[in-house]
Amino acid sequence: MGLKSALFQMKEAIINQQIDQSEEDFIQELEAQNKLRSGTLAYYFNYLMMMSMNKEDVSQKSENSKKMNRKWTKGEIDFMFHYIAERQEEGALNITELLDETAQLLDRGYQSVNYKYYSSLKVKDKKQVSHSNSAQIKTIAEERIPVVSTEVIRELPQESQVSQQRLSEDEDLLDVLSGLITNVQKLPDINLNELLRSLYLLTNMALQNQEVAIKVETMKSEMAKEKEGSREKLRKLEQQLQQEKKRNDELQFEVSKLAKEIMAFNQLGDAAKIQNLKAYNQRLNYIIDNFGVVVQVGS
Repeated sequence: MGLKSALFQMKEAIINQQIDQSEEDFIQELEAQNKLRSGTLAYYFNYLMMMSMNKEDVSQKSENSKKMNRKWTKGEIDFMFHYIAERQEEGALNITELLDETAQLLDRGYQSVNYKYYSSLKVKDKKQVSHSNSAQIKTIAEERIPVVSTEVIRELPQESQVSQQRLSEDEDLLDVLSGLITNVQKLPDINLNELLRSLYLLTNMALQNQEVAIKVETMKSEMAKEKEGSREKLRKLEQQLQQEKKRNDELQFEVSKLAKEIMAFNQLGDAAKIQNLKAYNQRLNYIIDNFGVVVQVGS
């Protein structure tokens, strides 16, 4: 007995159209059966009747509209907090059970109700803190106010609108996911746990493939850099080899000249050798190559 039992009986009677008496008599009878004070169920009856009529209108437009892309209304939020508060007054303190009851009464997924409840609490706490801080502000004399820029700051409302928009998008996504889970559970021959596990594995594989692709691209880039570095080293070695070859050719030419001078000197007679010895010594003492290096042959 209690509010929970009364509301679930009321909802079932409204959905199945089993109210054969006046609304006031029906509400009073439920209150008496569940030992509730008079007037407790009037608010809930009006809201559940309105929700049932809205549901019928929506079902005529779309067969799959339940829980899909449903945005939270102020009436739903008020109903949730009103119901939870009165159930807590009865002594029900398990918030998880209360949120589950609310989800059943509102035809919403538990995840959606849980998220909306705690996000709404955060918003209320922020408003209370802001109100308490503003209540502590004291006015001062105008002549004591320092002169500062009086330009209106317009970025704050924009940031607030952005955060509200993000919150709304998160709520819509949560409602979609909640509706998806609920609808899949109703489909025959489909195991929801296996489906979610498969989706989880697929997302993990996708992330791993993405990481591998990034590593491959990184390795390709590093290999390309190493290849370019090797090409540069090879080019420098080839250039150095050409310079050494050129130097050797020039040195061989100078050695050939030296050999010719020695042969010419040896072909002279003894008297001619003595006569031209000094001149030949000056020519053979040094050989100047094309790089300006002095090579000493002998004295």
